[in-house]
Amino acid sequence: MAEVRKATESDVEDLDGRLRAADLLELKAHKVKGRDALRGGLATSKPCYAIEHEGRCIGLFGASAAPDYPGVGHVWLLGSDDIGDISRQFLRESRKWLGEISSDYDLVCNVVHEDNELHIKWLKFLGFKFLRREAPFIEFARFI
Repeated sequence: MAEVRKATESDVEDLDGRLRAADLLELKAHKVKGRDALRGGLATSKPCYAIEHEGRCIGLFGASAAPDYPGVGHVWLLGSDDIGDISRQFLRESRKWLGEISSDYDLVCNVVHEDNELHIKWLKFLGFKFLRREAPFIEFARFI
């Protein structure tokens, strides 16, 4: 059974180097290193959450305020392949945690890499709408 808790800097260190290949592909397209993305998410998401399973951090997620757009949050999640070990629990609790990180916003959005099929299916499951494609990204959003 996994646990969700507030993230710490040690979670960044634990997860860095174990990110899913699809997450690394997306970060590479953004020209961002994994460690920098994880640290940035920890710093800008209030709060930032960690998914812990069997004593290890297997994912970090949160929502960061869009600086030029009041009421808009950028939702994100970066994780390891170990999330697959808790896939049922992850799906069962996803909507609850999306509500938690979205509560301060009217709209949450971001982009997903067009080849990240698993995240695209998950975003559809969560009720996000896909707005436009600007290769290699697809913009998605959801009104809260």
